[in-house]
Order: sequence, then C-alpha cells, then structure tokens
Amino acid sequence: MKHYKEDNLTVSNLGHLKKLMCFLHELVLFILVYLAFIQVPKEIDWKAYITQGSELWEWQMAVSDLFQERPIWHKDSLNECLLDKGFKFNIQMLRRLLLAVAYYFSGGPFQRLWIRKGYDPRKDPESCIYQRIDFRVPLPIRSYCDSSTNKLKHRWEDLCKFRVFPNKCQTSLQLYELDDDYIKQEIRKPSKQTTCTYETGWFSQQTFDSLKLCVMVRFLRVYPKSGAEKLLKATSEDFEKSKRACIYKDAIKHNQEKPQKINKEIINDEGNENHGHVDDAERDDIESDDHEEELDAYEATDLGGEDSEFSLLSHSYLDMGANSRSYLQELFDSFPLADAGVDKLADDASSDGEFQIYDQEDDENYTDDNNDDE
Repeated sequence: MKHYKEDNLTVSNLGHLKKLMCFLHELVLFILVYLAFIQVPKEIDWKAYITQGSELWEWQMAVSDLFQERPIWHKDSLNECLLDKGFKFNIQMLRRLLLAVAYYFSGGPFQRLWIRKGYDPRKDPESCIYQRIDFRVPLPIRSYCDSSTNKLKHRWEDLCKFRVFPNKCQTSLQLYELDDDYIKQEIRKPSKQTTCTYETGWFSQQTFDSLKLCVMVRFLRVYPKSGAEKLLKATSEDFEKSKRACIYKDAIKHNQEKPQKINKEIINDEGNENHGHVDDAERDDIESDDHEEELDAYEATDLGGEDSEFSLLSHSYLDMGANSRSYLQELFDSFPLADAGVDKLADDASSDGEFQIYDQEDDENYTDDNNDDE
C-alpha cells in the first residue's frame, strides 16, 4: 500500500515537472523572439565569403558603397542609382544583394525602406531626414491612375523633384530626396521629440501633417489634366494654415519656457536675499501644479511606458512581430535547398548570366557561388 502511494506521488511529480518544462520552454522562446524583435540585424563581413575581383564581388561592393553614403534607402532610388552606374539586376538578385548588407521594417516611419545592418534609426533623432512619407492621389482625380495610358514608369529623380505626377494611387517617398525648400528646412531642424513613434517617427503630428500637405500641393501643381484646380486651391489653403499652426505652437512653447526660466531666477534671488516668503500651503499648491504639468508633458510625448525601447515595440515593432517575421521569413525562404547542390546553382547562373548569393544573416552560411565556377 505504501509502495502504491509512492508511485502515485512519483506520477504526480512527473506531471508537474512536464508542465514546468513546457512553461520554461515557452518562456525561453518568448525571450528569444522578443530579443529578435528589439535588436536590429548586425552587420556581417560579406567580404570574407566572396572572391575578391569576381563579378559578384563587384555587385555586392556597389550596393554596399551606397549604404556607406547614407544608411537608409528607398529601393526605387537605390535601383536607379545602380542603373546609372551600369548595374542591372532582376528583382530577386537585387533583394539578395540588399539582404547581405541591409534590413527593413514592414511598418512604422521607415516602412519598407532598406536600412544598413547595425544601424537603428529608432535610436537616432537625426534619422528623421530619411523617414518615409506617402502621397495618395485624391479621390476626385484618382481615375487618372486607373487609365491604361498612364502606366509609363517615371524616373525616381523626376518624382522627387516634383516634375511629374505619380501614375500610381499611392506612392511612397523619402523626405531626404524631396526637392522642396520647406521640406528641406523642416527636416533639418533638430528633433524635439523624445522618442521615435510609430505614426510620425521623430516629427510631431502637426509638423508631419504639414509635410504631407506640402507634398500634396507640389504634386497637384504638376497634375497633367484639368479638374484639379479647386483641389489645389483648397489644399494650398490647408497647407498655409498648417504652417501657421506650427509656427504658433512653437512660439507659444518658447514663450512658456522663457518666463519659467526668468521666474526661477527671480525666486532664487529672492530666496538668497530673504526678500520674499512662501508659506507651506502655497508651496504645496505650486508643487502640485508643477507635478500635473510634468504629467501632461509626459503623456503628450506618448512614451508608452518607462522603457522607451519597449514603447517603440508596443506599436510597430511589436508589429515588429510581423515585421521581423516578414524579414526573417524572406531570409529563410531564400536558403538554398540541400538537394539542389552546387550544380544547380551553376546552371542557374549560366542560364540568366547572373550569379546567386546566399543571404543568410549567419556569417558561416554566407558563401561565394563564384567559387563553384572556377
């Protein structure tokens, strides 16, 4: 009877142990996934895995050099730069070259922009100049984009200089490349935001709205057909109002900060010279009011918590769940099949005149396919 009870106790302990192991397994997975989401991919030494002087080396070096010029690129802009340099890749090859040196978010202020590995724009306020901005063709003139006669692809430079009207209903652009005095002026101002938010990045909502209205006005001015005059007038008025609102807001903030500094100096002087006296009740009221102002300011910045890194994840970059899954999935999908072998890679390279490269983040798996042809 005693032995039976011990067996039951053993079975019970095993059950608890299994539950504990399952819990620990899930906890470890959660920690690993969380760390993968908040940490951007590290830079890899691709030069150690490609034969110097080979065609693949030349291709990869051309892409890498562009990311040394600036850390964040729009894919269309980067592709046009490569074309101007005499390089022409299909979509698959360009993506593989990019994945060797860059990554992207699938949401947020840098959505689908290619970012140099090791660089995190969420931690650098100066990255605001590289943020993405979208132009959506207004509904009243959207039929222009649906017309089959307007499918000719524009040069990226012409779009960024507002020489042509987009032929797609939605076009993503990069602030850094837009040729407009107002935009250049605004993005070069020091960021007053304490965190990079999912919706507007390092800009305030008011400033970002003004930037979008500016883009809208510039494109409506080059709309090639009639019918956009009223829309342009209304948008221009909204843009001017938005600019005045930004100026007014900055002026109020400046005027509020200046008296506070003066008052502090006066209070300090009076305290030192014993010219004034504040009783305990008044002091409590002042401290209470100051505390409420601090809370209001804190809430206005939308930090989302004490940990600024986690506050970023709470929107996009736990959307970065989706973001990282999307990015990592593309890496995994590009892994060569084990049974494909070197021969198939050589056949593919000879069939289209382009070499394939592996695009894993793991340095050990990053290889030079050109060695197979030697």
